[in-house]
Amino acid sequence: MSWAQKRKFIYTVGVMVFVLLFIALPLFLHFYKPATCFDNIQNQGEQGIDCGGPCQKMCDAQFADLNVLWAQKTLVQPGIYNVLAKIENPNIEAALNQLNYVFKLYDKDGVLLTERYGSTFITANRNMAIFEGELITRNRVAYRVDFSILSQSGWVKQSSLEAGLSISGEQILNEETKPRVEAMIENKTINAIKNIEGVVIVYDINGNAIAFSRTIIDSIDGRGSQQVVYTWPASFAAKEASLEIILKVLK
Repeated sequence: MSWAQKRKFIYTVGVMVFVLLFIALPLFLHFYKPATCFDNIQNQGEQGIDCGGPCQKMCDAQFADLNVLWAQKTLVQPGIYNVLAKIENPNIEAALNQLNYVFKLYDKDGVLLTERYGSTFITANRNMAIFEGELITRNRVAYRVDFSILSQSGWVKQSSLEAGLSISGEQILNEETKPRVEAMIENKTINAIKNIEGVVIVYDINGNAIAFSRTIIDSIDGRGSQQVVYTWPASFAAKEASLEIILKVLK
């Protein structure tokens, strides 16, 4: 190869390197967008657009519907009621970010007395208790409560946040006068768990909910435990047979 040819070759290579480094590469980096779970494209092994596969968001075919098991009311004092709905999430590793709902109280003639709208989230693979307190009926007697799910959004992959909590020592005291429920909540993990909602439900011999109440535990240290206590000002309307405490770690 002559000197002129070598010189031309070196010049050509230099131009190509310059174009690649200072024009082509910047243009590629500017326009190239790596696959994500928010690019509105089904890629990177997703089962749908931005759902399934590596994405936390789940596709519609990946989860089962929630089951509303029942809704119940209890009289706090004349014209004031607490209400509770028990919900089953059958999905082992799927949680719902937002559930919008409404409670409605009716009189014996089916006339709407009051309603309460709310929003919550549902944790994975658990029965959940949705509690609303002090619905006012202006001294009118409520005979029926309805609970309806209005909308739901944001099914995501998630293990149960409550798996590290356990309940022991549940007992009902003073049944004939001022009932009292006591229980011990234990944190089996090494880290503190904060903002724990505990809803207790008391059932009669037929499995009907006759009383319920709610408390919030600020925090339980890792490997620690804390007693919870629920009280009522008067005896239950029916003979109690069993109780259930449903825990939920609040966001």
